[in-house]
Amino acid sequence: MWLHGVMAKELRIVTIESAPFGFVGKDGKPTGMMYEIGNRIATEAGFTYTNQITPYARSAHMVARGDADFVLRYRSTELAEGAIPVAGVLSLPTIVVGKPALKCRSLADLRGKVVGTPRGGRFDDAFDAEADIQKYQVSDYSQMLKMLMNDRIDAALGSSIGLFYNAYLLGIKKEQFGKPLVLSTQTFELHFSKKTADDETIAALRAAVARLKSRNEVRKVVDKYLNSFDWEMASR
Repeated sequence: MWLHGVMAKELRIVTIESAPFGFVGKDGKPTGMMYEIGNRIATEAGFTYTNQITPYARSAHMVARGDADFVLRYRSTELAEGAIPVAGVLSLPTIVVGKPALKCRSLADLRGKVVGTPRGGRFDDAFDAEADIQKYQVSDYSQMLKMLMNDRIDAALGSSIGLFYNAYLLGIKKEQFGKPLVLSTQTFELHFSKKTADDETIAALRAAVARLKSRNEVRKVVDKYLNSFDWEMASR
C-alpha cells in the first residue's frame, strides 16, 4: 500500500498534440490514444490528474522544466537530460512512405529526396545521420500527408499509426501509397520530470503501467482507435 500523502498528489500530464495520440474531438473535448492511456495510468496508480494537449516539441520542454510531471512520447535529447524514463507503454514501427512511384527499399533510395518529418521529433538515428536526405520539418502528420499528395515532398517519415490514421482522416486510400520502408521501432515511454519526481510516485506509476499491460488495457485503448483503418498497413 502506497503512502496516503503520495496518492493525494495531483499529477500534471501533457499529451502530444497529434492524432490519434492527442487531439480535440468533434465535441470540443480532448481525447486520443495517449490522452486516454495517460489518464488510465494516473488513475490506476491512485492519483488525481490534469491532462493538457500540447504541441510535440513543447511537451518535452514542459516536462524538462518541471511545468508538467509526465508525458507519454518517444525519447529526445531534452527528455534524456530532464526526465526519468519510467516505463515503456507502446512500441510502434517508424516508417517512411511515399507514392507508389517512389521505390524505397533502403535509406540510400532517399538520398537527394525531400522527406517530411514531425517537428521536434527524433524517430531514427540512421535517418538523422543521412546528410544527403533533405529533411523538411512540419507541424503535424496531416500537413505532411497533404504535402506528399500535392508532390511538395517526396516521402513522409513518422510512426506507422500516426501516418496511417491521419491518412484515414484525410480520405487517402492505401493504393495512393507505395510500400512503406520500416526503419526501426520506437517506444512511447512515460517520461517523468526530474524536477518533480520522488521515489514513491515513480514506483507507483511503474507498477500501474505493468498492471494495465498485464490486463491488456493498453491494447484495448489502441484497438479503439485502430478499428477505423487498415491496421495491417501500420504493422507491416
